[in-house]
Amino acid sequence: MIPWFQQTVWHIGPVPIQVWGFFVALGMMCSLGILWKRGRTQGMNVEWLLDAAIWMIIGGFVGARVFHVALYEPAFYFAHPIDMLKVWHGGLSSFGGLVGAAAAFFWFTKRKKSPISNLQSPISSVFRITDLFAYSAVYGWLIGRIGCVMIHDHLGRPCDCFLSIQMPDGTKRLEMSILEILGLLPLAVLFFLFRKKKLPVGWFTSVLFMYYGVLRFTLDFFRATDIPGADARYLGLTPGQYFAILLVLVGGWMWFTLIRTKKT
Repeated sequence: MIPWFQQTVWHIGPVPIQVWGFFVALGMMCSLGILWKRGRTQGMNVEWLLDAAIWMIIGGFVGARVFHVALYEPAFYFAHPIDMLKVWHGGLSSFGGLVGAAAAFFWFTKRKKSPISNLQSPISSVFRITDLFAYSAVYGWLIGRIGCVMIHDHLGRPCDCFLSIQMPDGTKRLEMSILEILGLLPLAVLFFLFRKKKLPVGWFTSVLFMYYGVLRFTLDFFRATDIPGADARYLGLTPGQYFAILLVLVGGWMWFTLIRTKKT
C-alpha cells in the first residue's frame, strides 16, 4: 500500500514552482537532450531537429489542451471557461498532444524542408526522423508522468492491492500514472538495449505506437468512474481508448510497411 502524498507547489524563497509543470519541463529537456545527442551520432542536422521539436512541443500543448477540454470535461470547462487556461493544474490529453505534435511536425516539414533526401522514399525519410523523436520521447514521458503522480490527476478505481494509494478519506485507489510508468519501463529498457542495433527505418516509431496503444487501451479500463472529473465514456470506452486503437492500427501499418520494404 502506498501512503498518501501530494505536492502541487514548491517554493524557492518567494518563487512558487508548479510541481507538475516542473516535471513536464524536465521531461522535455531530457527528450531534447537525447534527441540532440542521438541526432548528432546519426549525422543528422540537429539544428533542424531541435527547431522541429520546439514547434512540436507547442503544437502538442495546444492539441493536448483542446482535446482534454473538448472530450474529457466539456461540461466543466463550459461552466468555468477561465479554467481552460490553467494548464498547471493538469488536464492535458496525451493523444491530443500526439495529434498536435504530428500536425506541427508536418507543418514544419512543409515550411522547412527535411534535411534527409538520400533515402529510397519520402516515407523512409519521415520514418527516420520520427524514430529519433520516438526514441527520445519515451524517456521524457516517464519523467513527465512523475508530475502527474505528484498531483494525482489520474486516479483509478478502488482497489486494495500493493499498488493502491491510500486516499485522505480512507479509500484505496489505483494511481494510473504509476501504472503507466511501470508499463512504460520495459519499453524504455528495450529501446536502450536496441539503440545501437541496425534496425529497419521506422522500427522505433512503430513499436512505440503499438506498445503504448495496447498499454493505454488496457489501463483505461482501470480509471475511476466514481469521482468528480472522471474521464468521459463514449459507448463504454474513454476517448483515450479510441485513440489507442487508432495508434495500434497506425503502428501496425508502419510495421507491415517495414516488412514489405525489407523484403523488396
